[in-house]
Amino acid sequence: MRVMVVSPYLPHRLVGHGGGVSVRGLLSQLARRHDVTLCTLLRPGEADYLADVASLGVGIRAIPYADRGASGSQRLRVSAARCGAWLRSRRSGLPFYAEKYWSAALRAAVLAAAAETRPDVIQIEYLQLALLCRDLRRWRDGGGGRPATSPRLILNSHELGSLPLRRRAAASRAPCRRLALEARARAWERLQVRATRWADTTLCVTDQDRTLLESAGGVRCVTVPLGIDTESVTAVWEGREPATFLFVGSFAHRPNRVAAKFLVDKVWPRVAQYSDSVRLVLAGRGSEAFLGSLPERDGRVSASGFVEDLTPLYRDCALFVAPLNEGGGIKIKILEAMARGIPVVTTPIGAEGIVDSVEDAMVIAAGEASFAEAMIRALNEPEASRLRARRARRIIEDRFSWSAITERLTSLYEGR
Repeated sequence: MRVMVVSPYLPHRLVGHGGGVSVRGLLSQLARRHDVTLCTLLRPGEADYLADVASLGVGIRAIPYADRGASGSQRLRVSAARCGAWLRSRRSGLPFYAEKYWSAALRAAVLAAAAETRPDVIQIEYLQLALLCRDLRRWRDGGGGRPATSPRLILNSHELGSLPLRRRAAASRAPCRRLALEARARAWERLQVRATRWADTTLCVTDQDRTLLESAGGVRCVTVPLGIDTESVTAVWEGREPATFLFVGSFAHRPNRVAAKFLVDKVWPRVAQYSDSVRLVLAGRGSEAFLGSLPERDGRVSASGFVEDLTPLYRDCALFVAPLNEGGGIKIKILEAMARGIPVVTTPIGAEGIVDSVEDAMVIAAGEASFAEAMIRALNEPEASRLRARRARRIIEDRFSWSAITERLTSLYEGR
């Protein structure tokens, strides 16, 4: 089959965030079965990574896209485009974030790529590209695709934009802030429901997302999780001394910053009293600036910044910790830690769509005291932690390997 994947990110090996890693794994597996073209936005400075992505076995249609990292006259064009997106958002009642990823030029480039490659299937990654899914639907149904080769449209939601906003609104103590967050959530809910009507199938990464979307009026939704390349991501964990707790994430992503601050400010002081030898490492793009911005910090807490190969950190840490209290969808960082064979301590939000407490494949705790106690207990029970990590690796192999997920996707592509 000919498959075109439309992505807002170029999924190169240094992409540094879970969504990009997920799209990269998907492309790698799809290319083993199908003729795959990636239609991707290309930001300034990313051209050098095109060969890396092409090495996955895919063709590439790159669409230049200037973002806030632009400079000079490009920066003025970005500002003008953002103003236009804001005005469209006010008129349409749809999220600014989705309008930001739409323009007449982007629409024309994506439709041209579809017309030239004549795919059997077009898979659009992320709800933020839902307006391009709308354009593709109009193009197809209006005769842009020949009847014999009209592509099926698959929208991969990744996460519902409304869910994190609803959670933040519920937690907010400021009435005006809560109302603003609820208004943004409603805009996402409007887009989410409409998007399911533009796509032939909408992929939800958790059953919870699918249930929420269907209850709001969404149609043709199925649960297909995000995955991990279990061939290249292997169990490496050894857990060396001194005992080190590891947190990984892109600090450009708000839920990671909130989790890291909760970890450093609330949880770590409790854990640090347990032993003078324990350490905490924050890894990921922006972690050094984040840690440097904190007014006070324990010298046993360090930040590595972006690390191209996390294998040594995964191998040596005692526990992978992810006290996520915001966000939605499946957390790729949790999947990767499980695939690496590392004991994991996370929150109910971190475990969503992956495991529940009955499976005993990770420790799930909420609240600063409970989370700190869970970290210390896991450290004091090495054999129980090791058994949980082994269960977690088996779950990854059974449910979240890209090979199994692409098998399911192929069935959907064929309309089965």
